[in-house]
Amino acid sequence: MTMKIIEVKSKETLDELYKDSALTWEGLNLDSLEDAAKWVEQYAEFKDEPTAYVTKGSVMNNVYYLTGKNAYPKRLNIVSFKLSDLNNLNSKMFIDRLAVGARWFDDIVDNDLNREG
Repeated sequence: MTMKIIEVKSKETLDELYKDSALTWEGLNLDSLEDAAKWVEQYAEFKDEPTAYVTKGSVMNNVYYLTGKNAYPKRLNIVSFKLSDLNNLNSKMFIDRLAVGARWFDDIVDNDLNREG
């Protein structure tokens, strides 16, 4: 499988993922990117080649001012797939994602900010 990987470094891209409510895994090993994309393909078709957005914990900490116990490990991989990159999305994904530890990016950010206070 060919896959485009975008290394997220800007608040603008994080804002796009937030607005998209992108499907996201925290702590995903990058060797598992293809497996994650194949999992998504059980529930939808990618409009083009799959695109994975990879954000390091350090970027999340810097952009959202996360500190102390609320901060991510600097090298942690946070991997997202935009819902807007998908066609024919089966709503069964919304429940099944929980079994594989996937969450919505906007929920992750909102929870982080609430904990930060």
